[in-house]
Amino acid sequence: MSVKMVDEIVTSVIIPTYKRDTDLSECIDSLVAQTQLPLEIIVIDNANSAGTREVVSSKQRLCGEKILFKYIQNGERNSPTIARNIGIQESSGTNLLFLDDDVILEQEFIENILNVFSMYPVAIGVQGTITNKRYPPVINSILRLFCLTHSEKDKNRFLPSIQNVYAIPLTKIIQCCWLMSGCTCYKKKIFTEFLFDENLLRYSSGDDSDLSYRIYKKYPGTLFQTPYARLIHKVSTAGRSRDIQIVRLGQVYALYLFYKNFGTCPREKIVYIWSRIGLLLTQIGLLIAKPSKYGIRRIISLVQAYWYCLKHFNLIKQGNIEFFTRDLL
Repeated sequence: MSVKMVDEIVTSVIIPTYKRDTDLSECIDSLVAQTQLPLEIIVIDNANSAGTREVVSSKQRLCGEKILFKYIQNGERNSPTIARNIGIQESSGTNLLFLDDDVILEQEFIENILNVFSMYPVAIGVQGTITNKRYPPVINSILRLFCLTHSEKDKNRFLPSIQNVYAIPLTKIIQCCWLMSGCTCYKKKIFTEFLFDENLLRYSSGDDSDLSYRIYKKYPGTLFQTPYARLIHKVSTAGRSRDIQIVRLGQVYALYLFYKNFGTCPREKIVYIWSRIGLLLTQIGLLIAKPSKYGIRRIISLVQAYWYCLKHFNLIKQGNIEFFTRDLL
């Protein structure tokens, strides 16, 4: 895709990371190989790892002065949302590209992201397209039935269930309701009005949908996705917890974000409740298809998480989740 570039656009890349030295190294390698190089790469280390520091130092030595590297420790406040906000504060570019540490970009990724900003001057945020993300048709239909995260051709939506519709397949540049934090570029100036929600600590489920949907509501028609900026998301298992507490965290955060962004009409509440029923039923279906002790524990934990949310319903509805998050750091 060839479009005249805007030379004044300077990109800062922000990458939160947690114990993924090999993945981070591959991610940075794909950035260094871009046809349009970023001004700087800012790595925020949520583990304060000597290995991560060495990865950044070695890449800086290899790149020389082509790209500026910044390494920032955030281990005491281990949270992707806090890390991204730190990256915003430390950045120098006019545009900020947020990446997960386990993605690999195709060579023209940044160039094709910036092309969209050139084509659509109203654009505030533009995300790329993950090429290895797929939903089998039968599973996708079940997920769609229960208003859970699924895919639709050329459609991007954020549902009252605090679940997402991915535009798969994507055949053209489209306007979006929400953007992923793992492959999205924003104009920096938007962060004078909006930031990532630092109430969402540890594994920050839904933080990207929350930020982008708030932007969408105030500035509709300014978020885009392009099929030409392509990447692979490896979904690395390194540093990823299977802690059952994550199940409870996900449900507390979902209810919190529901009342933050929706919850004003009966239909939205019905959709949310229906999705929680669907989530439980799909987990039971997975257990039947592939029995495991972990699957049993997960279902029990999900039911316990629902009960926990009901017990603390009023606090969560009011936006007060400190009672839950204070022990996460």
